[in-house]
Amino acid sequence: MATTNTVFVTTSWFKRLVGLSHEESRSSDELPTVDDRIGFDGSLEDSEVIGRSPLSYIAAGESVSSFVGKQIANKLAEYGLEDIEPDEWYPLEIPLAMLYDMRDEYGGVRMRNMGQNVPEHVEFPPELSEVDNALRGIDTAYHQNHRGSEIGSYEFQQEGPNEGIMICENPYPCEFDKGLIKGVAKKFANNPVEVEEVGDQCRSDGDHRCEYRVEWL
Repeated sequence: MATTNTVFVTTSWFKRLVGLSHEESRSSDELPTVDDRIGFDGSLEDSEVIGRSPLSYIAAGESVSSFVGKQIANKLAEYGLEDIEPDEWYPLEIPLAMLYDMRDEYGGVRMRNMGQNVPEHVEFPPELSEVDNALRGIDTAYHQNHRGSEIGSYEFQQEGPNEGIMICENPYPCEFDKGLIKGVAKKFANNPVEVEEVGDQCRSDGDHRCEYRVEWL
């Protein structure tokens, strides 16, 4: 697997990241079903993701261990997603099914580690220097890399100089989002970052959204 640098621009996070070659793959004629595994209240029927996004998950898995990176690539290939082109669009159900498989097989800690490592493979623009702006930028990045009528959102509400609430109402595993939020905040915080789930809903329990209190201490 060869890795190239990515560029985070104001309107787009995930650029060309990885070239992937897979020896053993198995394509599927049918898309995996994830509706019964997500709490998100939305239809994924017309939802798509741009190739650079699942490629970034492979690279993030590699940051955890070479085994995890290979497992991610294998699972994507099992569902028919291999030889991924960074600027092509693919059914969102495939990377979602991979992430939920990884969560179910390896646990929430590994899923959070994956999410936290995604920003490590992105070069941020020099003019972006504040934690709150970076957290707001997650939603912009999400809509730049996903399309469909009901893909959901990330909404950041600042509540103080060094804290705020991130509302995640999207089909991704909540453990993955928790790691992603922490990873983005850590890029710009001079002190430790704490991310704690709050509120009375959680997608892992079948609810429609998760809320996280983010503090950069």
